[in-house]
Amino acid sequence: MTKQILTLIGVSVLVAIAVNLIHPEGLPWVEDWASRVEAQAVHEEVALVQLSDMLKFMRDGSRLFVDAQPAEKYARAHLPGALSLPFDTLDDQSAEVAEVLASDQPTVFYCSGPECDDSLLLAVHLRELGCKDVAVFIGGMELWQSELLITEGEAVQ
Repeated sequence: MTKQILTLIGVSVLVAIAVNLIHPEGLPWVEDWASRVEAQAVHEEVALVQLSDMLKFMRDGSRLFVDAQPAEKYARAHLPGALSLPFDTLDDQSAEVAEVLASDQPTVFYCSGPECDDSLLLAVHLRELGCKDVAVFIGGMELWQSELLITEGEAVQ
């Protein structure tokens, strides 16, 4: 019985590999997720924000910042004044969604870093709900903290 199961799994894997190789849009074996998230943002027509833009927006207060990371990460460290709206618990956060939708400010979404697509998914979703001016800070907390910029949260002493 075990031998038959292993044979079935082996044949399934070989068929999957063959189909992936033949299919014109096969899945890549290795991919740079940072580039993938950026490319997806361009495809979705979501503006990308650079670190220099973020610093300007922080100084002039012209943007609403939304952190798409899980609540635990937000509690440890987040951009000053950022609203927590974790993408993975979006259905449970109608008050926060309403706050973002009611804001007259353009909104910049971010998450942990360039490989994280939660900020992009959140930006696209809220744009569909009526959020007019959305952008994504691809560098996220990883870039922000690597530059030793000020954060808020439990990690701040």
